[in-house]
Amino acid sequence: MGMINNKSRIICNAKMKKYTFFLACILLCFFISCRNIGKPVDKQKSGSYFIDSKGQIAYCQNGNWFSLGISQMQADAKSFEVLSEDIAKDKNAVYFRGTIQKLVDKNSFYVDNQIPKDRFHVYYIDQALGFNIIQGADPKTYELVKDHINWARDKDHYFYSNDMIKADRKTFSFVNDYFLMDKDSVYVSPNIGTFKAVVANAGNIEAINKYYIRIGNTIYYPPFQQGSDVITRSFKTIDKIRVLDQDHISIDNKTILFRGKNFRYEQVDAPSFELFPIDKKNDVYGSNSYSKDKDNVYYNQEIIPDADIKTFIPLGHDFGKDAKNVFYQKQLLEGVDANSFKKDGDFYKDNRGNKFSGLTGNKI
Repeated sequence: MGMINNKSRIICNAKMKKYTFFLACILLCFFISCRNIGKPVDKQKSGSYFIDSKGQIAYCQNGNWFSLGISQMQADAKSFEVLSEDIAKDKNAVYFRGTIQKLVDKNSFYVDNQIPKDRFHVYYIDQALGFNIIQGADPKTYELVKDHINWARDKDHYFYSNDMIKADRKTFSFVNDYFLMDKDSVYVSPNIGTFKAVVANAGNIEAINKYYIRIGNTIYYPPFQQGSDVITRSFKTIDKIRVLDQDHISIDNKTILFRGKNFRYEQVDAPSFELFPIDKKNDVYGSNSYSKDKDNVYYNQEIIPDADIKTFIPLGHDFGKDAKNVFYQKQLLEGVDANSFKKDGDFYKDNRGNKFSGLTGNKI
């Protein structure tokens, strides 16, 4: 009898816990739905500034009070004006996310194409601290540079990430994504490190693609590694450049360059050299690790022994196969059925029970 009573108590307690949890969820939903932070001051410009029934202004980021809270503001409701999602002003002050910005001149402050300005300064926004002055920027002419992220300019200077670029403003221009120039020099773009001159501007500067440039008979490739220099490769003459992708180019059908340097296998046949198409579905990194010429298949510029040129195909995640064999990078996978080998979720399998990790290539 005691055992039956204990069992009944356990069942009863479990039901009560479920009921309590269910009731708490209902109350929470009711509480959330009933919370009234007021009406948006100007819902066309911002979903974060509100005015309540008492005429008080509050800031609540995207109206998400439950997660982010509400900042009650001591703002003048009659003169309060929303300028952008997080910026507003009244007759007394300028606000960013509800906090008074003390650096600005409130009487002349305005927002120009999402850029905070007053008659004295242009400001950049620190998401935690608010407005900071962009030193040397002219408010009247400062503007963002179209199609070039983080770049801006005014009548006298260019700026990158709010820092002034020391170059000739009148002749400054973008050669490609990673090289710049003015009348005096060719520069490495600050989007990959320190803005610095590479070589004097003697003319004949042209972009090959978004990475490579050519100056006369010299090819330049950006220094993507921290602390490295621009990679250069000079030729006696350059008559024809064949672009294979952003990293691979062919010079006069004689030399293959990969990231500015000679292809690792020196005997590669440049006229027949080509890259395998990237398997965007299976290759997370979208890199051209596999290539071929009339004689060989290559993985990372090295020959894959025994790979058949005519039937080899990459499978993604550094796997590849031909009509007879399966490979991981350069390694032949013994005992694997090439015909049935394919990707299956995060793994690669065949119908003989072989299974390999798509992340490491290890057999499982």
